[in-house]
Amino acid sequence: MGDSVSKLSRLRKNRLEILDRMASIEEMRRGSVIRQFFKIKHPGMAKPLLRGPYALYTCKKKGKTIGRRLRRPEEIRHLQEQVENYHFFQGLCNELVNVSEQICDEKDKEQESNHHPYSHRLR
Repeated sequence: MGDSVSKLSRLRKNRLEILDRMASIEEMRRGSVIRQFFKIKHPGMAKPLLRGPYALYTCKKKGKTIGRRLRRPEEIRHLQEQVENYHFFQGLCNELVNVSEQICDEKDKEQESNHHPYSHRLR
């Protein structure tokens, strides 16, 4: 049981660390920053020319995809960081769920060993 308690303590500590990292993220956005090209047909040319790339921020709102053209390099970098923060946050959410499930499993094991009808004989 001592091992279970120390494992439970480690899992709880890990959970708090994940929550701290989540709390440190101030700016995040769903969506993505993509590069877009346009095909431009010119008279007398067999193949269209590609124009671009143009940076575009896209996301879904109320079931519809919206886009916003990004023009300045600092604006592109800023939105890219916000999108990356969102993906990092999603990863932390998955970690939190995994650790929480492990905590549940450890508590279940602890409860089983405390309520086992023959547990007093095992000590």
